[in-house]
Amino acid sequence: MIRRIFARGLPALVFTGLLAAVPLSSARADVYMQVGGASQAAPKIALAVPPFIAGAPYNSDSAKAARAIEGVVVDDLLFSRYFKIMQDGAHWTGSNLAAAVSDWQTRGAAWLMTAQASAVKSEISVVVQLVDTQSGNVEFSRVYRQEAAYGRSLAHKISDDVVHDLTGKKGIAESEIAFSNDSTGHKEIYLMDYDGANLRRMTWDHSICLLPRFSPDKSLMVFTSYRDGNPDLFGIDLATGRREVISNAQGLNIAGGFSPDGTKLLLTMSRERTPSIYLKNLADHSLTRLTENFGTDSSPTFSPDGAQVAFVSDVSGNPEIYLMDTTTLSATRITSLAWCDSPAWSPTGAWIAFAGRANAGDNLDIFLVDVTGTQIRRLTNGEGANEDPRWSADGRFIVFSSTRNGRSQIFMMDADGSAPHVVADIPGSSITPAWSN
Repeated sequence: MIRRIFARGLPALVFTGLLAAVPLSSARADVYMQVGGASQAAPKIALAVPPFIAGAPYNSDSAKAARAIEGVVVDDLLFSRYFKIMQDGAHWTGSNLAAAVSDWQTRGAAWLMTAQASAVKSEISVVVQLVDTQSGNVEFSRVYRQEAAYGRSLAHKISDDVVHDLTGKKGIAESEIAFSNDSTGHKEIYLMDYDGANLRRMTWDHSICLLPRFSPDKSLMVFTSYRDGNPDLFGIDLATGRREVISNAQGLNIAGGFSPDGTKLLLTMSRERTPSIYLKNLADHSLTRLTENFGTDSSPTFSPDGAQVAFVSDVSGNPEIYLMDTTTLSATRITSLAWCDSPAWSPTGAWIAFAGRANAGDNLDIFLVDVTGTQIRRLTNGEGANEDPRWSADGRFIVFSSTRNGRSQIFMMDADGSAPHVVADIPGSSITPAWSN
């Protein structure tokens, strides 16, 4: 019998055969919980951000750099949802810090952030201070330097440092989103900042490239390309741009997820047989087969602790989500829907996001299922086809593709399904997003 593998966008047809099966027990998941609004959040931190000013040399380039970096930093901090940004009020001139602190304290700000940018030739430097308005103590005073061409990267670094220092949590402003887009007439891989800016093309294969995945340290991005006629897996070193073959066995070679330490990679491979789950050691290139079922197994992803793998199998009839213990290789079904695909484990390990259909004939929507299979939450509800969810590193946001506007675009929403929005209005269709740490 011929089946289509569950990762849509792949044109290849694959054959299913009779293989020795790893036992798959079933755990029903029939409790549906609609998430209606934004999550209950902690009170926002009142942060005063007066206009960034030009430092020496006091020229138009320094003033322009100050304005540009301020805009990115403020947008980042607002997006984080941790802060109430206060900008209307006392300004900082570079020499009136004590007076500015006192004035902002009376206006209700808990913290004051000041910044002074200088542009010298091809370099930008920014001096940033974060001051406790109650005590007047300077939380930090740091100097950031970057080539002028990468000013946005510098601004994102500042934002993430402020988030970490004031909340103790990881910021996501420096993260990137990879995806496939067909605006050239071919599906190529692109990268953009988490906010949709700084779009750049990563492949020129003039073929079908899709399903990118980042290593945990963001040094390597892997993806599947048909440029040589077979769906082969390639990797790009994101620092050097060097490209290498990761897996080119005959048949499917599709990345699932990296192990938490980045040394191993889960793959969906067919090797001219039924698609199954494999584990590749990236150091010695050894390959271990993890599933041998009668049906098709695909879309594997590691749990944050590496102890389990979530994957999709149709061994029970419909494609459903299973959890596999990486030591015993025993697996348990945790969904009972009409269709499930592209699971993605939350950074906390408590939830798995996936695309699915509750009933045959429904549009694809984004769901969450807990690791016990007893709770399912629907995050989207029939607005186009919604696919390939991926989490932000802090577990607070989900990126996915959706056709709700008539063509497939990259969307982002809060982890409870609220505030969905297009990340960037890019020509063509954009699919299979991945989100870096």
